[in-house]
Amino acid sequence: MNALRKIDDDLYSIAPRLKEIDDRYELYRNLAAGRFEIHANGALQIAVPFAELDARTLELARSTRLEYIDRITADIEKSNAALQRAKENEAREKIMEEVENAL
Repeated sequence: MNALRKIDDDLYSIAPRLKEIDDRYELYRNLAAGRFEIHANGALQIAVPFAELDARTLELARSTRLEYIDRITADIEKSNAALQRAKENEAREKIMEEVENAL
């Protein structure tokens, strides 16, 4: 944990506002990884993908909460289904092209 520097307050008060989302959340700057991290009970919960702390960090923390697991799972399944359809269409087109070339 030497590479972690705890942030209690910042320009946009992101650290204290995270506590409003979940009182266990603590904000850190990981100096080794060069990123911000949200921890709860000493465990990493979210590696913040933004270089600066702003409203996006709060939205990310809200959107990844456990109570949204059904929505998150549905979004993942929807994306996977779309990828599967695209692969099937591509394979179908390739087969049709090969059939046409064979005739």
